[in-house]
Amino acid sequence: MSVYGAEPVASPNWPKNSVPVILLVEDEAAVREVTRQVLENAGYHVLECTGAVEALRVASENRGRPLVLLSDVVMPGMTGPELARELRQRNPRLITIFMSGYSNLDVMQKAGPGPAMYIQKPFTARVLLARISDALRKEAATGGGELSSSLLA
Repeated sequence: MSVYGAEPVASPNWPKNSVPVILLVEDEAAVREVTRQVLENAGYHVLECTGAVEALRVASENRGRPLVLLSDVVMPGMTGPELARELRQRNPRLITIFMSGYSNLDVMQKAGPGPAMYIQKPFTARVLLARISDALRKEAATGGGELSSSLLA
């Protein structure tokens, strides 16, 4: 168990001893840096991006790897929900977690159709890791099925 009280949860469909890859997309440097450190300290592999264009490139370079999209909602150029829709076309099993200072309802209206979870900024390390762990457990239990929008909290 990590100092943050949660460990990565591997899916039975992923290679043995595989750790999920998290595509972290956040335009605010301080938030991105702290979030990356928390995730890496918990044992996750993090692909850190400053925006959607970079995230699309990085995701293309890392095809075939288990992937969680942890994205801010409002970013310059392309929003987090637009990015998620684009990435889901390439990977329908994409686990999506939006983080935002906006309310849950606002995020869902911006996100549109498709499975996603939500984390309210500012968040603690424990809340972040619990949300990711919940999403991965749900994915593993359904064999890659949909994450219900009812899981939003």
